[in-house]
Amino acid sequence: MNTKLLLAIIFSAFICSAYADQVSLVEALQAYNKFTRNYPRIYLNEAESDYRLAIFLENYQKIQDHNNNPENTYQIGVNRFSDMTQQEFSQKILQNPNILSNGKNYVQKQQASVNDVQPATSIDWRTKGVVTPVKNQGECGSCWAFSATAAMESYNAIHNKVLLRFSEQEFVDCTTEKNGGFYSFGCEGGVPGEAIRYASLYGVKTEAEYPYVGIQGSCNTTNSTTTNFKPVSYYSLPETTEALKVALNNAPVSVSIDATLLGDYVSGVYDCKNQTIEINHAVLAVGYDEKGNWILKNSWADDWGQQGYFLLAPGNACGILETGVEITPTN
Repeated sequence: MNTKLLLAIIFSAFICSAYADQVSLVEALQAYNKFTRNYPRIYLNEAESDYRLAIFLENYQKIQDHNNNPENTYQIGVNRFSDMTQQEFSQKILQNPNILSNGKNYVQKQQASVNDVQPATSIDWRTKGVVTPVKNQGECGSCWAFSATAAMESYNAIHNKVLLRFSEQEFVDCTTEKNGGFYSFGCEGGVPGEAIRYASLYGVKTEAEYPYVGIQGSCNTTNSTTTNFKPVSYYSLPETTEALKVALNNAPVSVSIDATLLGDYVSGVYDCKNQTIEINHAVLAVGYDEKGNWILKNSWADDWGQQGYFLLAPGNACGILETGVEITPTN
């Protein structure tokens, strides 16, 4: 379809639907101007610029509709993804759900009982100085590397008393089928447990030693690392709320969820309500609150969500209990 015609259709639809909600086209265009100031874009041509504006307007109306629904438990808003379609967001930011779902078969299951352990009413590792600042994976499906790295950073800080920033790029480049038979595929997706397995064999470089570039390259093994960190053992958690809470009383935990509709999140408790769950994004669980909501660290920069974090509903919301990986001190 001609982009000018598409833009005209979107304009008309926006005006008609927005009128009832008292949202004017002027307000939406002002929001778009603010968006382009906050997130500068270089489009290929005028046609693409018009197309992105049309997408933004459609997404802006979706934001108003969602936030005006009192049944929703979280709010959404304009952010760096607001000129993307849902399909583009899934392709550029998330990963193939089959990879994370199949990946739990590559991590040894934890068999220990947690029945005798009483977890705290709430816990938040951010208050203990053992969580690194929020990072940004960019348009690369490397969330699995960020989730694993974040878990190892916090584990190292808790047990070795030093908070280091480890290299996600090393896992993107090196944790591959060709380089040791790892079940991970760079920016196409991967498994946090496989990144941890790589680190247990070879160690992990710091972010400064092996900087993040957001594309998969050749594995650089020429420089040795100064961290001397190797996770001793790690397990796939039992798929229960109790198991995840007990693990979180020891350290932050790598988890994976369905993040299909998470991109626009601003605040509140995300819940995946009325969704067919597909695990397509890995994050770091840093705790839970007194209501049982999970506190999760994302890898979409600190201007996303709540300073880069979000709350997830209790229990197995969005499939969070299905692929948790805990790093432990001993086998």
